[in-house]
Amino acid sequence: MQIKIGNKKSIYIEVADKIESFIRLGVYTDNEKLPSCRKLGLELGVNPNTIERAYSLLEERGIVYTILKKGIFVCPQDQNQAFIEEVSNTIMHFKSMGVSKSELIQVIENIYEEGKQDDKN
Repeated sequence: MQIKIGNKKSIYIEVADKIESFIRLGVYTDNEKLPSCRKLGLELGVNPNTIERAYSLLEERGIVYTILKKGIFVCPQDQNQAFIEEVSNTIMHFKSMGVSKSELIQVIENIYEEGKQDDKN
């Protein structure tokens, strides 16, 4: 694996983002074991704690899972993942614009109500 580390973001975020892109591209497949923190740290020339932090971030994102004393593995990538990401990005965009949760829920409810009326016609 080759990861070029710049200085735009924290190193662990860059590592996590790159590993995630490798997973999305199919370099790593469903349930495949990822390199150990120590091994990847040596390979990249960074502290293993940085890799551990990157793996933790990926686990929070639902990209990898841990099996105690066995390692870090790639979560199966289902077809809904792209949908979830798109919806999450849209919601985050509205949140950054100051749209409240209740306003967003109201918009969603209105859309679904319009759909019900269209189904009746």
